[in-house]
Amino acid sequence: MKRNPKAAGKQRGFTLVEMSVTMAAAGLLFAAVTTGQELIDQAKATKLINDVKTVEMQIQQYAQIKGRMPGDCNADGEIDFFADDVTRLDTDNTTRAQYYSYSVLQPTIPALGAPADLEKDGCARYGSGSVASVTPNVTNANVWLNDLKLAGVISDSVPNRNAAKLVNEDFMFVGTVQDNEGESAQAARYNAIVIHNVPQWMALRLAKAVNGQDGKADRSRVRLLNRASTDGTYEAVWETNANGTGTTATRDNMVSVVYFFDRVPESKSV
Repeated sequence: MKRNPKAAGKQRGFTLVEMSVTMAAAGLLFAAVTTGQELIDQAKATKLINDVKTVEMQIQQYAQIKGRMPGDCNADGEIDFFADDVTRLDTDNTTRAQYYSYSVLQPTIPALGAPADLEKDGCARYGSGSVASVTPNVTNANVWLNDLKLAGVISDSVPNRNAAKLVNEDFMFVGTVQDNEGESAQAARYNAIVIHNVPQWMALRLAKAVNGQDGKADRSRVRLLNRASTDGTYEAVWETNANGTGTTATRDNMVSVVYFFDRVPESKSV
């Protein structure tokens, strides 16, 4: 039986040139996707850094106007909210959201003797005395934002819950953190911004931007918080897992970090 040369010709595979072109195109596509993801990550990290630095600037601007920090009702140098007492679990986004008011009511100054613990209240201080209660509680989380609104530093038309939300769709809290590393005076509290549920790679970029170096996670102004504690207990190194018992987490593991924008606790010597 006679072979059909045309049929045999149709069964040939890719030539080396065709395979080279296909592989080159696939490589270019992979490189484009990888570069695109890196650009997205960079944009997110930059926004987090800018958001945190903007809040710090607003706090310092308020302090220049009023002679005290926003939320520091008795002007003793410490913001009257325990920011380290907020839950740090990955799954507690809804709980953290409930700390902040979603109302669009205008902030008010409490009457003489009234506590500054309502979601719409700021501090009230006349002369050298304080007329607002400074007992830390859940709704005290709103006072620093209400103070900024009352002073005209930020818009009073934005709900506090939106103002405190970050690029990662979780929240930051402004208050004090009690250092628990044994280097500071016992029970010393420090004004800080606590940032929850950010990927470790993003938190590390914030630390590098603020600290100016890629150092240990328990040093300088930005530190990695132990998520099982309710005070200033820090993880020693980056890339640790959520409860601080190992080094098995990936770059995307969610963490909580603290930024000491005012006084800085003394770092460990080793």
